[in-house]
Amino acid sequence: MKRVLFILCIIAVFALRAKAQTNDSKLQLSLDEAKARLVEFNTERMLDSLDQENLPRLVSGGLLAHANLSNFIITRDHHTMSSYMRIGGELGGFLDFAITKHFAIQPQVIFTAHQNYFAVTDSANHLWSFGVDIPIYFLGRFGNMEKGYIQFGGGIFTHFTFASNIANKFKNVDESETAVSTNPTKPVDTHDYSRLHSLHNNHFGVAATVGYEFPIGIQINAQYKISLSDIAGFYSENKGKEIADALIYPQSVSLGIAYRWK
Repeated sequence: MKRVLFILCIIAVFALRAKAQTNDSKLQLSLDEAKARLVEFNTERMLDSLDQENLPRLVSGGLLAHANLSNFIITRDHHTMSSYMRIGGELGGFLDFAITKHFAIQPQVIFTAHQNYFAVTDSANHLWSFGVDIPIYFLGRFGNMEKGYIQFGGGIFTHFTFASNIANKFKNVDESETAVSTNPTKPVDTHDYSRLHSLHNNHFGVAATVGYEFPIGIQINAQYKISLSDIAGFYSENKGKEIADALIYPQSVSLGIAYRWK
């Protein structure tokens, strides 16, 4: 009887030991599986699942260089005035305020050189001006923030002119000169263009931008700006005389590159 009990005790010890080893193996397997899942865990998915409004706001900045084409949009009086685009350039910088992962506010300061041909009846003038654009864009961003993304948006801008040849081109134009037609087949132009030198004045308007940013921070951008200011209205003080009906709005299209420090 004692021998039987002894054998049963030995069997019980081995059974308990085997069960413990099995439990240890299962625990080790669970730990290994958890480690593997942690290695495979995608941090970006975690960020996507978070409320982006609670994330820290990131501020970055950069530089940009664009080529532009600019002229004046002329309405009403288009039969006596016309404007043709010429190439110019832009150089400036910007700050980027990342409100969320897919939305940012970006103010810019851009020094500009604009050119165009401005024709009045039979006379065409090559006009140029130097100034600064200050746009504020509200941007949406789509794509992988680490591998490159598309951004686009719109906003407002204001333009200040530092120097221009427009005043020299038009300051000597007299109403009596415009009232005499040298070509009898064409109607007499009775408009007073003596105040067209004000075309170099400051103005404001709306802007749009679209671009793509590569992982290293280099961007390719296209922008469009159009003034909401009728700059022809600046010469409306014409001593009580009737003025031209022209409405003149500056516009520009630009394409270039930029670099953003992250």
